[in-house]
Amino acid sequence: MTTTAKDHEERPRAKTAGERQRHPTEVRRQLVVDAARDLIADKGLFNVLIRDISKACGVSPGTITYHFKSLDEVLMEVVKAETADFYVPLQESARGSGDPTKELLYFLEGMFGSDASSRRHWLIWFDFWSAAARDEAYGRWMSEHYDGWRSALREITERGVSEGSFICDDPQSFAIETAAMVDGLAVQCYARGSSLPVETSRSLLIAFVRRELQIG
Repeated sequence: MTTTAKDHEERPRAKTAGERQRHPTEVRRQLVVDAARDLIADKGLFNVLIRDISKACGVSPGTITYHFKSLDEVLMEVVKAETADFYVPLQESARGSGDPTKELLYFLEGMFGSDASSRRHWLIWFDFWSAAARDEAYGRWMSEHYDGWRSALREITERGVSEGSFICDDPQSFAIETAAMVDGLAVQCYARGSSLPVETSRSLLIAFVRRELQIG
């Protein structure tokens, strides 16, 4: 059978040597992180071993230790990926409204989802809190994350005040209190066997924000 110019155009081109060298590393690291993310959420950080991740993602233990210095590094990559996947889409969706009230409430409501992804996020963060309390590198990264999280809350509060949507004398204190309330409610409603429904936690958070910012 003869081939045409169109056939040649539709065929995928061969990867260059540089591409063949880069992609396996990226793909394997991602396989490890994805498998570890589900395992940590299911079993807990302190119950997951390299061999568990190896079995889950079909990559040998030696390959994992080649791409990651230790299980600690795997955890750090899991938390970074989880943070990006959870917070960034919420922030981007919220910013589209142009209304400080809608933006803030949409973002905070999204923190308390009833879906499996939201629960997985918080279960991973519960373990990371514990690790950050004992490890300097984890603690430093978490501190930077919270600095950014509180800054985002403060900035939108200041914008809402300047536009007349909110009444707040101290946006920084509001940001600190709101971040603390989010974490406290999350611990209570996502714990195994919790008697506090996720929906109730979400409602309590939004009622607090409306009260503090005097949103009608």
